[in-house]
Amino acid sequence: MFTNLRLWANILLGMGIAIVIAVTALTVASLRHLDGVVSTAEQATLRQYAGIIKVNIDHETRTAQTLSALVANIPEIRQHFAAGDRAWLQDQLLPAYKVLEQDYGAVQFQFHTPPATSFLRLHKPEKYGDDLSGFRHSVVTANTQLKPQRGLEVGVADLGARGMVPVFEQGRHLGSVEFGMSFGPTFFAAFKENYGVDAALHVMRDGVLTTFAGTRGEQPLLDPEAIQAAFAGTPQSRNVLIDGRPLAVYAEVVHDYSGAPLGVVEVAMDRSESLAALNHTTRLAWFAGGLMMLLGLIIALVTARTLARRIGLVAAGVNRVAAGDLSGQIVLSGRDELAELAQVANQMRQRLHDLVAQVGSHSGAVDGAAREIARSVDSQAAISSQMSASVAEITSTMEELSASSSQIAEYSGSVVEIARRTYDDSLQGADAMQQLVVRMEEIRQDNQHSLKEIVDLGGKSKEISKIMQIIDTVADQTKLIAFNAALEASSAGEAGKRFGVVAAEIRRLADSVTESTGEIAKKVGEIQESIGRLVITSEKGALGIEQGMNDSSRTAAFLQDLVQAASETTSSAQQISLSTQQQRTASNQVVVALREIVTASSDTAQSVRHISQVTQEMTRLSADLKFQVDRFTLDETARDTVHTGA
Repeated sequence: MFTNLRLWANILLGMGIAIVIAVTALTVASLRHLDGVVSTAEQATLRQYAGIIKVNIDHETRTAQTLSALVANIPEIRQHFAAGDRAWLQDQLLPAYKVLEQDYGAVQFQFHTPPATSFLRLHKPEKYGDDLSGFRHSVVTANTQLKPQRGLEVGVADLGARGMVPVFEQGRHLGSVEFGMSFGPTFFAAFKENYGVDAALHVMRDGVLTTFAGTRGEQPLLDPEAIQAAFAGTPQSRNVLIDGRPLAVYAEVVHDYSGAPLGVVEVAMDRSESLAALNHTTRLAWFAGGLMMLLGLIIALVTARTLARRIGLVAAGVNRVAAGDLSGQIVLSGRDELAELAQVANQMRQRLHDLVAQVGSHSGAVDGAAREIARSVDSQAAISSQMSASVAEITSTMEELSASSSQIAEYSGSVVEIARRTYDDSLQGADAMQQLVVRMEEIRQDNQHSLKEIVDLGGKSKEISKIMQIIDTVADQTKLIAFNAALEASSAGEAGKRFGVVAAEIRRLADSVTESTGEIAKKVGEIQESIGRLVITSEKGALGIEQGMNDSSRTAAFLQDLVQAASETTSSAQQISLSTQQQRTASNQVVVALREIVTASSDTAQSVRHISQVTQEMTRLSADLKFQVDRFTLDETARDTVHTGA
């Protein structure tokens, strides 16, 4: 949209939009701030009124406590209270109470005995002796803690502003005296009459907030959620509309004599005057904003037209330069940015004038130089083509050599791998043979140990033969003794029969021992023959083992020589492989270099051809440049000549 309008219209439109936005934003922000200030002021005022109500309540309770303290410190009253003289107290204090009730708002005056038993009610003399401890906790507290108490508390006669003081006589606690001041609809009606603000007190009863007294009916002005929040300790402030009348309402918690939440005090004030003043201020603000917008648009229009006219002068001068007329000055009076732009444009015209003059003088020289370059480039192109062909042939030869080097390197790698495996296998064979030699040594030692044990076993078997001979001798002696015993038994007659049986058994046992020793001797003989054969066999095995150890040692030495030879072979193969790898690398590098030379030669030839084309194009352009330069008018005389000829 802005590209299709004149510059002055764009400036006017942009500045107008900015002025409208700025004035509108400032007006709206100011009005919102003003509305916030009004609301804050109303809340502060209502908070003060709520504080005044609390101060008045405190004043009432302090008055009640003062009256109680006055009565509690009269000596005659303390004496008759101590004596339980209810009639005297009634006669003396009832006239005074009537005056306090009529002129000063006292609604309660009574004495209590601990903890909270009514001793005398001056406001109801006929009723006394009842226990109040179940609901008059302030009386119990005063008689228990022996300290004065004052504040709001719910009693038989509903909520009251009370003050009570303990009574003492000669250091003995007698009870307490209490005054209750007028606190109800008359209290809030007097408050509205004095301050012109509606007020109410909502008391919590069995978990439900009910209206105790107020100047606007029996229902709270705020919703139940706001009342509950205020009772919880968070002050609430709202703007509501009641019967078509705007009100500002504030509510906060009220505490009883002990500091516990008792209810919510609610104050409300009419917002009609505030809203009327706010609406009047709003109209004035919008009217002033409209005037400011109109004045701003007029200033923007004048400014835009002036700027457009000055820009037009600069544009006319630039158009002459664009048409090729470099002889005239671009003049614009003033010291603003447009004047600076005119000066810069004039400097540009002058530099362009000098440039065109220089280009005109040098274009001929450029044309001649371009032709010389074209001839030189053609000869260079032919030489580059010949060199590229020669380098291509050398590259083909080196590629074949590189391929051969690669094959040799691969074969050398195979040889190295075979030599390495041979070396590894030789090492493994040498290790295995060394282990075999160790095993053969262990077998030889075991065989020597076995041979020694076999020889020892032969000696032991010979000792067994000796023992068997001793056993045979003992058996023969036993048989001889048994024979003698049998003879003695037979000569003994009937008395020696039993002894003869024993002698016969001993002889039979001796015969059995003789037979057994014969068999054992036979077996021992067989064992000795076997041991002899085993000794011969072990000696032959020891000779074989010794011979095997000698052969294994010679084999191990041969394998060690083989390992040394394999190691030398592996080193030589690695040196050969390294040399062939280096040769292959060198060949590849030469091939790469030749390929780069071929590429460079080809690029050079192509560049030379491109330079030739560029030179030809430059020759054509230099001629065209001279033609274009001739179109510019560099002085007024030439311009007048051109115009006259036209």
